[in-house]
Amino acid sequence: MITFLILALVAGFVLIAVIDKGSKRGGYRGGKRVGPSRATGPSLNRAQVAERWTTIETMAATGGGNGLRQAVSEADKLMDQALRQAGVRGETMGERLKNARDRFSNRQVYENIWRAHKLRNALAHQIGYDLVPSQAKEALSDFERGLRTMGVL
Repeated sequence: MITFLILALVAGFVLIAVIDKGSKRGGYRGGKRVGPSRATGPSLNRAQVAERWTTIETMAATGGGNGLRQAVSEADKLMDQALRQAGVRGETMGERLKNARDRFSNRQVYENIWRAHKLRNALAHQIGYDLVPSQAKEALSDFERGLRTMGVL
C-alpha cells in the first residue's frame, strides 16, 4: 500500500512537471499560435530526448488510464518536435508526417507512427474515447521506434 502511494506521488509530480514545462513553450489560444514561434522548435539532443522518454514511460507505468493518455500525448509531442528539428515542413503534425515519409526507409515504422498519431488525435478530440491499455502501449512503442529510427533516441 505504501509503495502504491509513493508511486502515485511520483506520477503526480511527473505530470505536474510535464504540464508546467509544456505551458512555458506556448500553445494555441483562440485558434492562434502563441508563445515561441521558431519553425523548428526548441532544439533537442539525445540526452534530452532520453530524459523526456523516461518521463513518458513513468507516466504510462504509474498513471493508470489518465497516465496512458498523457503519455501518448507527450510521445506525440516529442515526435513532432523531432520532426520539426529535422527540418520537416508543415503546419500540423499530420502535414509534417506526410512530408517525412521519405525519411523512414522502413514503411511499417512510418505507418505505425501514423497509427499512433491517429490514436492521439482520437484521445484529444473524441469525447469519452475508450482507451484500451494495450492500444496505448502499442502507440508508445511505435513512437519510440520512430524516434530511434530518426536517431534522436
